Amino acid sequence: MIESRLIVTKRTPPARRGMVAAEHPLGARVGARVLERGGNAIDAAVATAFAMTVVEPFMSTIAGSGTMLVHLARKDETVALDFNGCAPMRAHDSMFRLSTGISRGLFAWPNVENAANERGWLAVAVPGSVAGLSLALERYGTMELRDVIKPAVELARGGFVADWYQALSTARQLEELAASGEAARVYLKNGRAIYRPPTGMEEGDRPIYPDLARSLELIGRDGPSAFYRGEIAQTIHDAMAANGGLITRDDLAAYSVRVVSPLTGTYRELELAFSPGATGGITALEILNILEQFPKSAVGWKTPGGLNLRAHAVRRAFADRFEHLGDPSMIQAPWERLASKQYAREVAAELRRRPKPGSGRTDPTLGAVAAGGDCTTHIGVIDRQRNMVSLTHTAVSLFGSLVVVPKTGMLLNNGMIWFNPEPGRANSVAPGKRALVNMVPVLGFKKGEPYLTLGAPGGRRIVSAIPQVIATLVDSGCDLQTAIEAPRLHAESAETLVDGRVGDKALAALGRLGQRVVEREETYATLNFAKPVGVRLTRRGLEAGLDALRAAAAAGH
Repeated sequence: MIESRLIVTKRTPPARRGMVAAEHPLGARVGARVLERGGNAIDAAVATAFAMTVVEPFMSTIAGSGTMLVHLARKDETVALDFNGCAPMRAHDSMFRLSTGISRGLFAWPNVENAANERGWLAVAVPGSVAGLSLALERYGTMELRDVIKPAVELARGGFVADWYQALSTARQLEELAASGEAARVYLKNGRAIYRPPTGMEEGDRPIYPDLARSLELIGRDGPSAFYRGEIAQTIHDAMAANGGLITRDDLAAYSVRVVSPLTGTYRELELAFSPGATGGITALEILNILEQFPKSAVGWKTPGGLNLRAHAVRRAFADRFEHLGDPSMIQAPWERLASKQYAREVAAELRRRPKPGSGRTDPTLGAVAAGGDCTTHIGVIDRQRNMVSLTHTAVSLFGSLVVVPKTGMLLNNGMIWFNPEPGRANSVAPGKRALVNMVPVLGFKKGEPYLTLGAPGGRRIVSAIPQVIATLVDSGCDLQTAIEAPRLHAESAETLVDGRVGDKALAALGRLGQRVVEREETYATLNFAKPVGVRLTRRGLEAGLDALRAAAAAGH
């Protein structure tokens, strides 16, 4: 049968001085204007991150979590900032009552009664966003917080025209938002309708967030202490106490950002810096290390054999992830071994022995693949001095916990969903513990020189997407846009999700090779394989790579 198919792409002219890639054009413009005014990559990334909490409020929030990589060109120094949420000190590994079956929510954990780990006050982890963004700016930026946060304040107070992306994302959560009190008041028109984009001759609606504008302004004036020790902290404390939440003012005051050296590795000739510890960095590097053991021609997406090797590499890395990984300050894990080339050679040797259909380790609690990650935002920046930033920032699920703190306009994250709710696991809940998160910001270098910033939203699909984009970019020699648009797969369980664009013959061949294939079509309304964005330094200048089916955009000068 012959059928029509939609082919969509994006093209961005190269920029000579600096470029910002983000998941929304308004955010990218904010960052690019900061660069034009003389700010550096860190200034631009922080300004963009704050602005994105306004124009893409369903994906990130100032009461959220993030992971950030910063490269300072003149110092030839790269650092990783972990400002992900942690469990409140009153949390414990049996705080969620398990019910039967596996969740089909954001993560395929055992079901929890009333989905208490997914939505509501108990789902909230101690936020790290304000601490992390402020610290990055203080240490590595050149501008004052009040100036960097000002564009977000103006967007929240003055509003902006709603677009199809906001309308569609809100529609997906309309019933839940309408039943969520303060969240309905903040994010719905008259508490019950979607803000409409421009249609025909009618102008689009213009959402405003005056309470959020005031909170942002307060943070810009008083710094992170306003959030963690001052007026906002007290408001969060009181709201938690009134609604059965666990976070206290002491939890907020005790929060700290982890600033550490990155996890480094290579894929063929490309040098890479990932976020270390309990993020997606180590799993992404493990996937790349395995693929590197095979010739370039053997691991591409254009052949069934290449797709099969990608699936096996992803599935093995996820099995190791679920078995071993958690907060490195609380659990022991074979970190060095999982990131090593030697371990990858051992895995590759197993794969060369032609694994039987259905073979390979998977977590027994994860019989079906988790739902797509309809959450999170990512920002990539390279500036005139060739400083680089890769920043993934999130509310966790779409509209986070669905809880907005009254009088603040602040959406609270649902970071407790990152923990396995089953006791006795490496990633089970514990007081003060940080969960295993899926963020994979990455920076790339060639012969030590800045080359690439890349990352994505998309839940656990991020962890499989980023290494596949890197492998396609390096092995095929294509541009970054082509690498991001190329079909991908995801295999964290017995099922293998595959982009149907690989073709019917490839899908059938994968089935004969033993993969339990589940075909998926990526559309404007889906997030099956994550949504990467990035910036690459080429001889022609700075080149953007953007997801073609979302509102992602780049801006530069």
